[in-house]
Amino acid sequence: MILKFGSKGNDVITLQQQLKSLGFKGLKGKELSIDGDFGASTEYAVITFQKQKNLVADGKVGDKTRAALLNQNISKLLKDSDYTAAAVRLKVPELVIRVFGAVEGQGVGFLKNGKPKILFERHRMYAYLRLKKGSVFVNKMATERPNIVNQKPGGYQGNEAEYVRLELAKQIDIESALQSTSWGQFQIMGENWKDLGYSSVQEFVDQQFASESYQLEAFIRFIEFKTGTIGGKKVRLIDALRAQNWDAVFTLYNGPNYKKLGYQAKFQKEWDHLEPLYGESKVA
Repeated sequence: MILKFGSKGNDVITLQQQLKSLGFKGLKGKELSIDGDFGASTEYAVITFQKQKNLVADGKVGDKTRAALLNQNISKLLKDSDYTAAAVRLKVPELVIRVFGAVEGQGVGFLKNGKPKILFERHRMYAYLRLKKGSVFVNKMATERPNIVNQKPGGYQGNEAEYVRLELAKQIDIESALQSTSWGQFQIMGENWKDLGYSSVQEFVDQQFASESYQLEAFIRFIEFKTGTIGGKKVRLIDALRAQNWDAVFTLYNGPNYKKLGYQAKFQKEWDHLEPLYGESKVA
């Protein structure tokens, strides 16, 4: 469960006690009230703590911030400075990169079992198997294992269960399976490995396992290379992002059906939360 501004209850009391015991204060240096109300002072203390730990400072308390509060190993987690460096490299406002990070993977690059967050796409598996092994083979697999090989997207199980689907797909063909999976906090598809400059899809996957910083690197490379045709014109994703042409950005990043899929609404929600912290005009 994520605790954030507006949350109430015993979990907030525990958080406030932890922050107070570590010496963190609320707005204007005032002592934190242990009242179970996640208000502005508690959010301020959380952000101060996150900045001290070089975590992503968004004022939300999820698994990452809880791990840091308990003094657990957070070396594989995305650092606040990573977002700053990414914004400088891409020449876009830091807020833009932070919102992408919050929307994709819900700000989490790893599952509780320590593996990268993934989503297996059975329709991409169908496409790669057809190219590699032909129509007869792929249709046989689609009949026998429709949740793993299918012309239509779907069959998602979510979180750890996606690895069950991935392992079943790898039994058919490892390379096709890895390419048919989106990886990490920014959910970059393995099929992009060559365009992103990796030596193989396996190297790309290995880096997704290494850290959220490497996951962010894949996202940056994707932004830098991705192009598409919108309204009969060739558009570079990096140019659309710099111009904050959100229709083009969402179309290139999430597909032309992004509105039906609710992507714009999710992006706006995270923008509204982070904009007061990192400052930018309204999106979309």
